[in-house]
Amino acid sequence: MNKYSRYRDGIDGGIFDDGRIRIFLLGIVFFTAFTALALRLYYLQLHKGEEHRRRIAGQSIRYVRNPGRRGEIYTADGVLLAGNRTANDLVFYPSEMRRNRGRKPVSEYMAQHAIALGRAINRQDYPDLQAIRNHLYRYPGIPMLIFRDLTPQETARAFEALRTIPGADIQQSYIRICPEKSCAAGIIGFARNADPSTADDREKFKYYIPDLEGRSGVEKFCDLNPGGGNYLGLRALPGHSIIQVNSLGYAHRELLGKSEPLHGNNVYLTIDFRAQKLAEKLLSGYTGAMVVIDADNGDIICAASQPGVDLSRFYPVLSKAYAEELKNNPASPQVFRAFNAIYPPGSTLKPLISLAFLKHGIDPKEQYPCEGSIPIGNTSIRCSAHRYAGADVDMELALKKSCNSYMIHHALTTGMEPLTAMLRNAGIGRKTGLEIPDAKGDFPDKELKKRRFKAKWNSFDTALLSIGQGFVSASPLQLALIAGAFANGGKIYQPHLVNQIVDAGGVAVYTRQIRTVSDLDVTPQQLQTVKNGMFQVVNSPGGSGKNARVEGLDIYGKTGTAEVGYGANKRNITHFIAFVTCENRRYAACVTVEDGQSGGRTCAPLAAAFFEHYLMTPPAEN
Repeated sequence: MNKYSRYRDGIDGGIFDDGRIRIFLLGIVFFTAFTALALRLYYLQLHKGEEHRRRIAGQSIRYVRNPGRRGEIYTADGVLLAGNRTANDLVFYPSEMRRNRGRKPVSEYMAQHAIALGRAINRQDYPDLQAIRNHLYRYPGIPMLIFRDLTPQETARAFEALRTIPGADIQQSYIRICPEKSCAAGIIGFARNADPSTADDREKFKYYIPDLEGRSGVEKFCDLNPGGGNYLGLRALPGHSIIQVNSLGYAHRELLGKSEPLHGNNVYLTIDFRAQKLAEKLLSGYTGAMVVIDADNGDIICAASQPGVDLSRFYPVLSKAYAEELKNNPASPQVFRAFNAIYPPGSTLKPLISLAFLKHGIDPKEQYPCEGSIPIGNTSIRCSAHRYAGADVDMELALKKSCNSYMIHHALTTGMEPLTAMLRNAGIGRKTGLEIPDAKGDFPDKELKKRRFKAKWNSFDTALLSIGQGFVSASPLQLALIAGAFANGGKIYQPHLVNQIVDAGGVAVYTRQIRTVSDLDVTPQQLQTVKNGMFQVVNSPGGSGKNARVEGLDIYGKTGTAEVGYGANKRNITHFIAFVTCENRRYAACVTVEDGQSGGRTCAPLAAAFFEHYLMTPPAEN
């Protein structure tokens, strides 16, 4: 062995000693790793520290949306139709329940105490175990409602029982109320909790407590800000609170940054409460509608529909039993007939048809010999005033007696175009512009018949049109607006239900604007001729609407009876339209009754009773 082999084999621990090489290399590896780790920690602490702190805060802080109080709806004379009341609700705080549950799962612990509290206050409408689990999964940071709207007696018993249940409490909420129940129900509409999944601000809040959202009627139209202005409608501007939660999502404590909601604004309608109650009382027992408007601006003074619905049964929730009751009622009380039902107008259309004749050049003094019926092709149409057969009839007498033969004779002479032009001016077949949905009815034209029956318009169709039947229909609201046009000189106004929206300081942030939609486009002399006939309808002994006469009032009107259906299903739709002036204010009305005897015998007396009690009787005696 030479001296070099000793170093090569590491006998003397030279530079080729394998153990020392391994230790040296391992040291380099550890040094590099710790250096990289130190550099990484330095980078994360100094350069990314703030970002991580924000992320940690985001994981432990929750924004909770807190809805405000919905605005209220009042009549023009200040009677509350839809408002709010404070309710006592029994709630569980999941975070507190979790702390005191012992060895039980928190869901079972909460279910156990819900049952116990139900026994204590004698209620059984507590949430079941699955509902509790769903709440804990979705909203562990906010209280869970166990019993809604406790009575004073239930509240007292609940407070006694709550002493031994940490995490249970009584808190207050708002419940929508309709103290007048069915009064103006179709006008007010109803509200329901909004769907959080479609809300614009859903992403801002971890825990989303929704607002009440208007679903129909004025509740819907005024839900936000009608007209697009920078103001609140009925719906409030929500507030928020910030809570800190633990790793499981349970609330730990409330942090600074809570903001209170801005409550909704109040709505004042054009509806007069006394008129509304009177109209609904008069219609009780009938199926039909009554609409009364201010003829000089289109404001709706009352709009009644029978049968109706009880809005007080829609809150806090609509029961399945009442929903089924409404659904199965053959009279369809959920249809607000004043605005959304359309009927053949019958002879209430004759004043407009007479105006069309006058515009076409027909002499109102020209007489036509009525023989009780008038032939058209292979058939004939009986005159509604057939008992006066043999009389010579001019325009005023034709209106007074509601003579079909006179109208049909001149309609066949003029043709349909002058008639439809007048109906178009009067708003037949178009929406009125009302704030809430209404029916536009049918406008009589050749295309309508072609679409429905694949047939051409003929003289029989024109004859039916002249007496308000066939391919024409209108709502009671439209007929009231037409009556108003005769009162005000020929203007068809946009009708209104909402007069003002008022904020908490009493300042009107929205006021309805009076607008003329169209004009009958006739001369004052032509209008007066037809008005003379409408006056005789009510105030002459032989007038078809003599049952509408009221001592001390000059009421102008027109009756109408239209047949619908065939054979055994044939029935009458009866109408009476009218206008009157009292104390420098002009009113116009339409009364419609399904299955009535006639417009003169069924509807005219209802109009007379309304005008007599509303205009001639002191309010205290109504």
